[in-house]
Amino acid sequence: MTDPDNPADEAAERALRLKNADADAALGRRAETDAGFGAEVAAWDERLAPLYDEIAPVQPPATVWPRIAEAIAPNAANDNAARFWRRWALASTGLLAASAAGLVFLIANPRVERHYVSPTPDFEPVSVATLMSATDPDMPIATITYDPQTGALYVAPTMQMDMGEGQVPTLWLMTPEGGVHRVGGIDPAHAQTHSVPMDMRPMAAEAPALAVSLEPADHPDSPTPLGPMVASGEVARL
Repeated sequence: MTDPDNPADEAAERALRLKNADADAALGRRAETDAGFGAEVAAWDERLAPLYDEIAPVQPPATVWPRIAEAIAPNAANDNAARFWRRWALASTGLLAASAAGLVFLIANPRVERHYVSPTPDFEPVSVATLMSATDPDMPIATITYDPQTGALYVAPTMQMDMGEGQVPTLWLMTPEGGVHRVGGIDPAHAQTHSVPMDMRPMAAEAPALAVSLEPADHPDSPTPLGPMVASGEVARL
């Protein structure tokens, strides 16, 4: 759980806009009056800035802003992350409680927002997921964005993953039918961009959720997870 006495934890939550409206507004006021806390928030903004710079301009339909306004209404905290992997392993089609954190993360920064221009009929929505820790559902591990028009997958770690020697953080797509599909290893410490193969792009565009597991380095191509799941999150489409 987040430690209210630790400004680094709450600064990260402010940068990612993970709190509900009232709590986030309180953190915003604190950042303006508390120089130390404001500096922590600014440090998180700078750490996440590479993700903003790599996002290509997109052209949303006219209905996107009403959908965003509805999507970012306060939601209950997701308390099911620890059970996520078991549900998908059993091919369950039940989904986790919806989270709008990834949407807020993208639209709250004007460097991203200014790219939105006139709509076009062939617009494909961008997929966004904030992956939460399997052991602490209030702790974000990474924010992932997928652009179906370019096949670019952006990964921005927000918290260091604990892993043992010989383990590789591996990203998985969840399919609507309840299966899993391996995307590949990710860098747990730095923002990065991956190009999704052409044959995987339709699946990536439709994935309802994502997860990260720690896989043994000596089994880089296993079609199913062999290691523990450390983070998961439902996909929202912007």
